[in-house]
Amino acid sequence: MISVSVESTFDSPFFKDAAPTLIDLLRESALFFWKDWPRDMDLSSTSDNGFTFNGTCPHCDAKAAFPSVTATFDETTNKRSYSEGDRKIAGLRCIGCGDYILGIIRLNYSHGKQSYWWAYDDHYPLGTPNDSVPNEIPEAIRLDYQEALRCRFVNAYNATVEMCRRALESSCIELGAKPDLVLNDMIKWVFSQGRITASLSDMAHKIKLGGNRAAHPSDRTLVPEDADAVLEFTREYFQHVYVMPAKMAKFNFDKPEKKKA
Repeated sequence: MISVSVESTFDSPFFKDAAPTLIDLLRESALFFWKDWPRDMDLSSTSDNGFTFNGTCPHCDAKAAFPSVTATFDETTNKRSYSEGDRKIAGLRCIGCGDYILGIIRLNYSHGKQSYWWAYDDHYPLGTPNDSVPNEIPEAIRLDYQEALRCRFVNAYNATVEMCRRALESSCIELGAKPDLVLNDMIKWVFSQGRITASLSDMAHKIKLGGNRAAHPSDRTLVPEDADAVLEFTREYFQHVYVMPAKMAKFNFDKPEKKKA
C-alpha cells in the first residue's frame, strides 16, 4: 500500500483552525439531498495549497474552473502519511459566478505500475436548485413549473411529472378553457380556438398522459428519463405559447407609414 507524507498538512496551524469549519460544512449541507446536480466535473490540478476542478457549475450552469479557496480537510487513516483511498475535502469557488461547491478528491494506487495519483471523487453544491423560469410565463403557471423543477432535483419523478401536468392545466385555463372541463377536453378546446398548433396539442397530450401515469398506481414505474422528457415537453410548450410571442411582440419591422402632406 502506497503512502505519502502529510505531516506538514496536519501540523499546520491553518489546517487545525480550518478543519472543524469544514466538518461542520459537511454536516450542515445535507449532501445526500443534492446528488442530481451536474456531475461532469474533473480534477485538473493539485498543489500543496489545494486543488482545482473543471466542469459545469451547479449554480450558473456554465463550464468553469473551481480552485479551492479553503484549507483542505484530510480524511486519512494515518496521521503521518496518505494511503490508498484517503481523501482531501475543500471548499471550491466557480471563477465564473463566484458561488461555491464542496470538492472531494481521492488517492488512487496502481499496484501494477507501483504509482499513485489524486483523482476526482465527488462534489456537492452549497445552494438551492436552479428553478429559474422565463418571466413571460404567467405567474400561476410559472410557480407550478418551478415546483416541478425542484421536485426533479430531489429525484421525485412522479411529483415532477404531476406538477408539469398541473402547470399545463393552469395554462389551458389561462388561455380560456373552462375550469370544469377535464384536461383532455381543455386541450381540445384550446386547439380548436387556434391558440396552439397541432404539434403543441400532441405535446400537451403527452404531458397529460405522463401526469396521469404519475398520479395513479401502475405497473410502470417512472424513471429519470421520463421526468426529464416531460420537463422538456413542458418547457418547449411554454416557450412556444408564452415566451416567443412575448419576445416577438417587442420588435416591429414593418415599413413606417408615410406622413401625409
